[in-house]
Amino acid sequence: MTRVLECRGLCAGYGSVTVVRDLDLHVEAGEIVALLGRNGAGKSTSLLTLAGAMRPVAGEVRFLGAADRSSLAARSRRGLGLMTDDRSVFFGLTVRENLRLARGNDTMLTLFPELERHLDKPAGLLSGGEQQMLGLAAVLSREPKLLLVDELSFGLAPRIVQRLMTALREAADRGTAVVLVEQFARLVLDVADRAYLLVNGRVESERTTAELRADIGELERVYLGVD
Repeated sequence: MTRVLECRGLCAGYGSVTVVRDLDLHVEAGEIVALLGRNGAGKSTSLLTLAGAMRPVAGEVRFLGAADRSSLAARSRRGLGLMTDDRSVFFGLTVRENLRLARGNDTMLTLFPELERHLDKPAGLLSGGEQQMLGLAAVLSREPKLLLVDELSFGLAPRIVQRLMTALREAADRGTAVVLVEQFARLVLDVADRAYLLVNGRVESERTTAELRADIGELERVYLGVD
């Protein structure tokens, strides 16, 4: 397998406050890796630093086999896709315009055909689930080599979450490397290959999905704050 993303000793934060400490992780082509942890564990900071949206305090990020300190825009041109936790759509543009801006076309609607009836509706008028479908369809239309996704499931109905997770798994099966930030471990059991558990900005453990499934009750109770 081809290692698409790797970081070693990554430290990141805001001003004088270090949030992520000595982060080591990697993701291969065709693999979904989950970053799990409570709110405030450093998941989103890790993701933004891996994407190039934040500068690391220390450590190294390697993208497509080379050390990379370039910007998010530069990495995007080389095959990185990023979905943040704010839906990643342009609310004032229509669904059709969002898709065109992503250099996609209406064939992307095969992923989420329910969007077709909303093509000329502003994205801001869609439901939260429809906005996430649009954002994911747009980023997948560019066939990214690496996709970084932050809290895809937040505030959505379970059936919508399942549709989105299935689309991520299908993208990985076509060769995309995926890093998925998630607070609720059970949501990634059926799609992820491995998971890193973050506690206070550090990796507490790395687990395969099988190991995660076997320890899910204790993991949620001790580390994720789920009763």
